Amino acid sequence: MREGKIMDQLLKKARTGLDTLVEGGAEQAVSSVSREVVREINAEMGEFTLYRTLFKDSVNFMAIRDKKRGLSAQNDVTKEAIVKGAKLCLEAAEAADEDEAWQLAPKLPKQSFTTGPLFCDEEKLLSRSQELLDDIKEQFPNIMVEAFYATHSLKEGVALFSTGSEFQSTRGAYSIDLMFNAQKGKKTSSFYGSYALLDSLDEAFIKQGSIHYDLEFVSGQVHTQPAGEKYEGVIVMTPSCLGSFLYSILGNFVSDSVILDGTSIWRDKLGQPVADPRFSLAIAPLSRGMVMGERFTPEGYLSEDYHVIRDGVLEKFAISDYTARKTGRDRAPNNAFDNFVVEAGDTPLDEIIRGIDKGILVGRFSGGNPGTSGDFSGVAKNTYLIENGEIKHALNETMVSGNLVQLLMNIRAISKEVIEDGSSMLPWIAFNDVIISGK
Repeated sequence: MREGKIMDQLLKKARTGLDTLVEGGAEQAVSSVSREVVREINAEMGEFTLYRTLFKDSVNFMAIRDKKRGLSAQNDVTKEAIVKGAKLCLEAAEAADEDEAWQLAPKLPKQSFTTGPLFCDEEKLLSRSQELLDDIKEQFPNIMVEAFYATHSLKEGVALFSTGSEFQSTRGAYSIDLMFNAQKGKKTSSFYGSYALLDSLDEAFIKQGSIHYDLEFVSGQVHTQPAGEKYEGVIVMTPSCLGSFLYSILGNFVSDSVILDGTSIWRDKLGQPVADPRFSLAIAPLSRGMVMGERFTPEGYLSEDYHVIRDGVLEKFAISDYTARKTGRDRAPNNAFDNFVVEAGDTPLDEIIRGIDKGILVGRFSGGNPGTSGDFSGVAKNTYLIENGEIKHALNETMVSGNLVQLLMNIRAISKEVIEDGSSMLPWIAFNDVIISGK
């Protein structure tokens, strides 16, 4: 009963915004209103410190008038504030440049999405949180949890389009977020983070995502040694490190900005090999295991999963409907730009390590954004030396450099194991011919 009442209120507010936009002269418009309730448990230094409930209201407007588009967003959802915000959106459109590529999707039947746990089991959330802290103390006694957050989020929203499309959503999820390091005496490792998005509390938190692996991974990083002289070797990326590189690859080669301005070096590569044929990358918010994945795009299309790269071949650019219209290309079937799925390989991680004469296993990378050429250089953190097929000691901050284009072509192996954390499905990948050196 309560949920239906809230949805009715959100619908009324969204209608007020849309009516104001249309009556103000918008030929096409979108008004979306949402309310999110977040229940959050915090712990610091391994001890619980806070339990709170947060309420987050938001309104977003889009208006197209005379081929000019305006946007505005706010947190005040009173009727007066919504009317005022919609008028500000119209003013923003008036001040914009003309561009006929701004258009909305054709009308769709009313859509309603309900996913995930809609009610927070507070007792079990607290119990699982305590269980995780206890498991860490027992299994990884040298790990110090600097910060821990366990949450349940319920987000309800309505998006109304002047075309007649209407999207309603009621979506829930749990999440775990850890920041920690390893300590022995006065020595400490670098900090490391681990995250998982969940649709239930059925399993212990330590089994979720890569949390157990990450805790074990960092436990051995208190005592480090220098990386030594510069050499060309193998870099094995953990799934979380791989995810950060995938963001850079998409941003530099297939995103709106680089396709729109023509700076992508893949701009003429559709249908051609851009990676090792064993590599496939999908953006898949509807895929099994994804929690709270996108269901519709800002223009009003229903979201679909798709491959950016399949069997090494570039299939699609990750571009919006606007960029597609500007460039004459096909729009991406979703606007997620995350929810990465990289298909697993057929080689166990242990076997990949055994086949490496010299290289490093990297947990995270810290460096500037690569240029449009794809060249990258930065510090590999939370890193181990691999030598003669074995993981040896942890390394001091180690410099790595290479090129993103060559990286995808120089894949040595993809692990059989895959980490699913509710927002991505990623394996470990080993890459040849990366420059490695002491800082």
